[in-house]
Amino acid sequence: MSFKTLSAKLAAQLDQELMSTGAYSIDQLMELAGLAVAKAIYKEYPSAPNQGSALPKILVLVGPGNNGGDGLVAARHLKLWNAYEPIIYYPKRSTKNQLYGNLVKQLENLGAEEVSTLEKIIELLNDKSHSGIALILDSLFGFSFKPPIREPFKDLINYLSENHKSLPPIVSIDIPSGWDVDEGPVDTDINSSMLVSLTAPKPCAQKFIKLGDEKGEHKSHYLGGRFITPTIAKKYGIEDVLGKYKGDDLIVKL
Repeated sequence: MSFKTLSAKLAAQLDQELMSTGAYSIDQLMELAGLAVAKAIYKEYPSAPNQGSALPKILVLVGPGNNGGDGLVAARHLKLWNAYEPIIYYPKRSTKNQLYGNLVKQLENLGAEEVSTLEKIIELLNDKSHSGIALILDSLFGFSFKPPIREPFKDLINYLSENHKSLPPIVSIDIPSGWDVDEGPVDTDINSSMLVSLTAPKPCAQKFIKLGDEKGEHKSHYLGGRFITPTIAKKYGIEDVLGKYKGDDLIVKL
């Protein structure tokens, strides 16, 4: 399915417009975005554990900005739906915005596990038993990311890149972490299996699908974040994005 894209500069402008003339709060946008991510995961990787058995686990890699917040929201929904048991890795927390603290507290109230070191992540990912990780949610970097990758994320990104063939599927929010939003992979590629574009696909989304075709790998691409008006869509040249949703859809597979 063909689609138009939105550059990093225009995506930032659109976000600002949604929160000014659009009268949305960052909380609202994050809730809608995170819900869309959870819906896409639920559709692409449905979880149907046997009664009484443990839920499959999803490792949620959380970055310091809004992309990380989207991941925390998605994790909460997946837990509430009894679909996945989230394990949270959040090494660089925001201390200035209470919103992120609230999202973490909500997951704590649901009994979500948290890990604090890369060593523990590697241990979990190497556990191939029924108690291992079934899925990885990459919510580290969004469209505002500019290479190079710095700590505490550099070693993690390198590990995912070097070991992707033996790892569970990776779902990335908006862009695969470590990619340039316009140019795609720079030095490393975590080889995400699924991308969930928010509001509108970014330019690197076209390269995401192309790379999959070149490697003979199946890659899934979803669109979510259904909160822009026809007027705003026309202003940014992404009217076709709205037309892809049908009825009460929160997501659409591209």
